[in-house]
Amino acid sequence: MKNNNLNLSDLRQPNTIAMAGANNYNENSGQQYLAMGASLPLLEGLEFGLNATFVDYGCSQGAASVAVMQHLVARLRPHSVATLVFNDLPSNDFDSLIKLLPKIRPTEPTAKIYPCIIPSSFYNSVMPPDSVDLGFALSSIHWMRQMPEPKLDTQSFEEYLRVREIHNLAAAHKDLVEFLDLRGQEIKQGGKLIVAVPCPCVDDNDGRITGNGKLRRALFRGMEILISQGRLPTNATARILPPTHVHTEQSFLAALNETKTAWKIEKVYSRVIPHQAYPAMLEAQNKTQDPEIKKIHGKEYASKMVDFISAVFKPFMQAWWIEQGLDREISEQVFLECAELAKIDFVNGGGVNYPVAQDYPHRAFDSYSLTEGYSQNFMVATSGFESSYCIA
Repeated sequence: MKNNNLNLSDLRQPNTIAMAGANNYNENSGQQYLAMGASLPLLEGLEFGLNATFVDYGCSQGAASVAVMQHLVARLRPHSVATLVFNDLPSNDFDSLIKLLPKIRPTEPTAKIYPCIIPSSFYNSVMPPDSVDLGFALSSIHWMRQMPEPKLDTQSFEEYLRVREIHNLAAAHKDLVEFLDLRGQEIKQGGKLIVAVPCPCVDDNDGRITGNGKLRRALFRGMEILISQGRLPTNATARILPPTHVHTEQSFLAALNETKTAWKIEKVYSRVIPHQAYPAMLEAQNKTQDPEIKKIHGKEYASKMVDFISAVFKPFMQAWWIEQGLDREISEQVFLECAELAKIDFVNGGGVNYPVAQDYPHRAFDSYSLTEGYSQNFMVATSGFESSYCIA
């Protein structure tokens, strides 16, 4: 389903809003794709039986999901079959995913695959008990079950963020425990789960924290200008922050310790993954001495970065604006104006001088069911964008 079919009630609890539709997220998820690639080493050496089930919990529009599924079906044995399950919210743009499914092909000619879609929150049961051989959730479980409360008119933005963070700490902990418990029921004995979740940046040595902040600030600056012009309601920024929470290593492990399965860390490795547009800009600028051409490449980088953040923010921005009385068509027009203003601010504010990146540690765990007494593997991958965990 496309996001332009969202009802106004979608902004109330629980969260039902997916990424920007019409393939927009696929076109602007290059960093997530690189983060997915960082998790692929966790799939090496895996073997599956003659009838396997693979599940992506939070497939979005499918660019990264299809790549992982192809990696898995390439490991199928002769005459085996595999069910490929793509799960996301009912509001997700499954049309874009469906168009990518023909790209998944087993390398073994006698193997067969059966893709299917399950539109449901992964904070619900998605699969029958003991039915999944391998599940994965890449760049998805930092999304929370419920929308946080909107900013009050009496709150400064800084105060709102402090209150929101306190709420998110407790809510995200509960969500993560629930997610892991549900997957523990669905994954077979001896099966695996790979999870990737964003983690805080360790340092700003390369300027990535500064770059991330300038990008978000540019988007809000665009809205502030439109508010001052009367194009947006005065509370246009009150509830546009996506319902996400970035877990620290400590908070993630705290959730693991509270699940019905005990986890033992097996592997850890870390990477920093910048958005690929930044090194591409630097490479292009290094090929010329003309300062005007360098500026053009900087503007191209700014455009890609604003499109990148907009693929996540746009559905929440427009849904909130419409709930506040803005016409749907006007909200689309105003959003485009906001994006252009953000691109200008990102350039003028010096954002083009910094990368946009996240830290992405990789960890591997063994898990032991406290009630069943059998062992599972939980391998974790995190690097410049997220944390990835693999459970067996």
